[in-house]
Amino acid sequence: MKKVTIKDVAQEAGVSTSTVSQYLNGRYHYMGEETKERVAEAVEALGYRPNYMARNLKSASTKTIGIIVSNILHHFAVSVTRKIEDYCDRDGYNLIICNADDDPQKERKYIDGLLEKQVDGLIIMPTRGNDDLYRKLATQQFPIVFIDRYVENIDIPAFKLDNHHAISLAVDYLKGRGAETFHYIGASDDMSLTPRIERLAAFREIVGKMGVPHHVITATNASLYEKVEAEFKSGDAGGIVLANDFALMAFLKHANSHDLDLETDNHLVAIDDLPLAGVYRPEITTIAQPIDEIAEEAYREVMGSLQNETSRKYPIYNFKGELMER
Repeated sequence: MKKVTIKDVAQEAGVSTSTVSQYLNGRYHYMGEETKERVAEAVEALGYRPNYMARNLKSASTKTIGIIVSNILHHFAVSVTRKIEDYCDRDGYNLIICNADDDPQKERKYIDGLLEKQVDGLIIMPTRGNDDLYRKLATQQFPIVFIDRYVENIDIPAFKLDNHHAISLAVDYLKGRGAETFHYIGASDDMSLTPRIERLAAFREIVGKMGVPHHVITATNASLYEKVEAEFKSGDAGGIVLANDFALMAFLKHANSHDLDLETDNHLVAIDDLPLAGVYRPEITTIAQPIDEIAEEAYREVMGSLQNETSRKYPIYNFKGELMER
């Protein structure tokens, strides 16, 4: 069987080989919609399959992006990865997804593996255990961004929730519901991860200035329920800030086992807008992260860096969350 070439596709579509090449590389803005459709039909009709290895060697591109999430079980990690996959699919890129499980050794293994596969760029939720490697990539000007977290003194742009603003929204809402005592329930900050540090610090600052009774309960995600069981004391007019989806699940398990009143005595606000919040009874007020904005800006930064078109002015980009009152 004769091998179909770009020249054959160009002849079938009635365009130049250059136009076919632009189409195969996803550069659709160089052509009109009618031309794009003609080339697509010709590719399909002739059964043309590009020689990706040859193209990649010539262009020094694998058309692949790697994303390493801290914990794939988090609603934020799943949602932001889904959006980035949409952008990659749109632009003709493949996305390799890795789950570090908040383990620096796993993260380092994945970074090394992705670099060996010659990915064009990296999007990482850093574990904070590989600062030397992050710094090396930044020095080499490798296309890389952080999401959800940042690392001080390393020139890698980060795209994340404005955690102080999110906690402020939560406390203001609870105060408006008549809360007089406040609880903060979340993951421990012993790993120095940005969301954990910033959310807890913001809570302590805000309720401290209010001069109201407050209590902090933190533990690893796996042991958070047991810590809530041991330390949470229900009372009248209680406001509870749940710092992530694991905290929400741990608290709801506790509330169900003790038949807590979540409408009159206790009021909740959870960071991250889990689908569960809208179907649980009573419904749960949340702070929705601007996932679309974070994903789009992080992806745009990587792609701009690939094309030497970045105009980065700041190392950290904070995005405001939205109160989803229920």
